[in-house]
Amino acid sequence: MGKVVLIIDQYEMILQGEAMDEKIREKIRTVIEEQSTCVLATASKNRPHCSLMAYATNSSCEEIYLMTLKDSRKYQNMCENPAVSLLIDTRQDTLKSDHAETMALTLSGRFDKIIRDTERERIRKELSRKHPGLKGFLEKPEGEPVKIIIESYLLLEGPEKAHFGAVSEL
Repeated sequence: MGKVVLIIDQYEMILQGEAMDEKIREKIRTVIEEQSTCVLATASKNRPHCSLMAYATNSSCEEIYLMTLKDSRKYQNMCENPAVSLLIDTRQDTLKSDHAETMALTLSGRFDKIIRDTERERIRKELSRKHPGLKGFLEKPEGEPVKIIIESYLLLEGPEKAHFGAVSEL
């Protein structure tokens, strides 16, 4: 495969179009499983909107689960434009150490509007298991479970090391 060149904050990173090795796959899964919050980026009418969110995931880490209110801006944005991006990072883990060890994982995907009550309930349970302190919010009748289907990832290890790929490689 060819090379992809990204310019991020004046760093040029060359991403090899090779299959992800097991170490990278494990790093990605570890970041997703060990962290508990993410930044959700949505957009509507060419206007971005970011929200700090608690999340949970399925066992394959191919779906991310969130909870929001149906009348929230983020939910309305996702209904209008299902393309989303999530940022999960390890900055809390590296606050007192070298920031070069911080990992930032960007997950690109799409909002899948949940229709079945059984799926809504399953997502509520997953979120409640990972975030027991949010039980009251998770039980609100106006709350809406959100499922994001991950399509691609970009893992940054420090400021210069980058790994990009499709979700089928996770």
